Amino acid sequence: MKSITLIVGICILFCLNSFSQDLRKLGDSEVDKSKVKIAQDFATNFMTKLKNGTAYKFQDEAIDALKNQFTEENQKIVYQQLKNQVGDFKSLKYAETWVQSSNKSLQIIRFKGDFEKSNKNLEIQVVLNESDKIIGFFIKPWSDML
Repeated sequence: MKSITLIVGICILFCLNSFSQDLRKLGDSEVDKSKVKIAQDFATNFMTKLKNGTAYKFQDEAIDALKNQFTEENQKIVYQQLKNQVGDFKSLKYAETWVQSSNKSLQIIRFKGDFEKSNKNLEIQVVLNESDKIIGFFIKPWSDML
């Protein structure tokens, strides 16, 4: 199961990497606050549920592929690994939004996540499509550049 998760993660990273040449950061006036709220509510609820020992129950907020990837078992495994490395989730704060220059239908919304045992923020990234569905969710070390 871990190898499948790793392979899917690597594939997603390669896909995002191929699009990264065409990404640009939105200015504050260009950011759709409703999309940020969708992403922030999802990420906060997801992380809080796992912190409290229960899995996040997907409804209609994400695409099926993401729901299938984040099974209850996978959620708990990933959170336990995260907890062992950086401690429990504390909070997150909106940082910025990125889009493809040629296609603004995908929005990459970045948050700085605060965790108990880490003195550095982690990036909590939520990717939304044009229908405001979550198509990607990542947690990784923070980098000022996407």
